[in-house]
Amino acid sequence: MTDAKTRSDRIRDKIDASGAQMRANGHAHLPDAYPPDSYRSLAGEYPWLAIAAGAGAGLLLGALLPRSFTSKVGRRAVGLATVAGELGLALSKQAREAASEAANEGLEFADEKTAPIRARASRMAGTAGEQARDAGLAIIDLASRVARLRR
Repeated sequence: MTDAKTRSDRIRDKIDASGAQMRANGHAHLPDAYPPDSYRSLAGEYPWLAIAAGAGAGLLLGALLPRSFTSKVGRRAVGLATVAGELGLALSKQAREAASEAANEGLEFADEKTAPIRARASRMAGTAGEQARDAGLAIIDLASRVARLRR
């Protein structure tokens, strides 16, 4: 009995050490004990599993169907895929044009709203330049007067 007890104690110690190591490494997230509510939530939690299941179901279905049926379905599927691709391309062009128009409208709106601010800043810069020129001329005039007085 003591041999079985020491074995269970060792196993329990190993489990505790593994849990501590997982918590130390940040791997404390364990999967939920309850199954997902729907297939959609299952696919959300395990997307690669959903892809693998779909591929496996497709392979199984393809192996079970007769070859003449699959060739007809294959041609139709290629045709539908082509149509879907063209439709996607057309929709993406429309989306790109709508986004371009929205961007142009946004730029025009920003231009309209900032025009008064830009005009005021331009006037202020012009006024500041004129004042700096006038101050410079006044300093030159004063310096020339001082120079005349020193003679």
